[in-house]
Amino acid sequence: MTDHFETDDNNTWWRTPRFLISAVLVVLLIVLGLVLWLWPDGEEQAQSLPTPIATTEVTTSEESACGLDATGGTTLTKAPDNVEWEALGALYAPSSEKHGPGKVDPETGVRSCYSHTPEGALLSVTNMLTSSNDPQLLLDTSEALILEGPGKDINSGRIQQRIAEGSASTVPMQIAGFRLLSYTGDKATVEVVAAVDDGTEKAYITNSADLIWQDGDWRFAFRDNGDAGPVSGNVSDLSGYITWGPQDG
Repeated sequence: MTDHFETDDNNTWWRTPRFLISAVLVVLLIVLGLVLWLWPDGEEQAQSLPTPIATTEVTTSEESACGLDATGGTTLTKAPDNVEWEALGALYAPSSEKHGPGKVDPETGVRSCYSHTPEGALLSVTNMLTSSNDPQLLLDTSEALILEGPGKDINSGRIQQRIAEGSASTVPMQIAGFRLLSYTGDKATVEVVAAVDDGTEKAYITNSADLIWQDGDWRFAFRDNGDAGPVSGNVSDLSGYITWGPQDG
């Protein structure tokens, strides 16, 4: 497992990165700092982890709240099959009939209810990330899926501040890859990489989230300091990650 990056109380995923990818991307990264959930505040890069080794298939102990009965192993060595990508503003969110989201709230747009599998955990994290394009949708999703605790309070407060300030983002970015850091059946840690492209140069920013299976769905277990998971930073390329995004289907 990658070591957790220590931060102070003002450090969150969505704060502006202090590292500079290039002079061309300086302004772009400042804008990216407004996008909650996607952007780290530290200068450290995500550390490399070995590619997971496939294991035998296991049967989940509890079905999803919406009846998704998919089963799977404890690792992901390839992208989920039969995934469709739906535009949520400037971002594309993934969905799978087999792994979720099994519910989309008609009033709030919150996407929830995933399969009790590594694929379901990946889709849950990715859909949370893609909701960051809309601050209100991000807040509603966070309120619905983050477990109670100090970390949730910090997260909600930051999103509410963003809503009050009228912050929005139209940054050209998309999901580009992932890796499953750990999976034990009822707990998972997923890392997702987003690609940012201003037309002249591409940058990759990575973040992770800890999940717990509870009440028939994957719930986000934020740490007390507001961190969602152990990994955040920027990486030079997708080496060591499984490529995945709207371009791949």
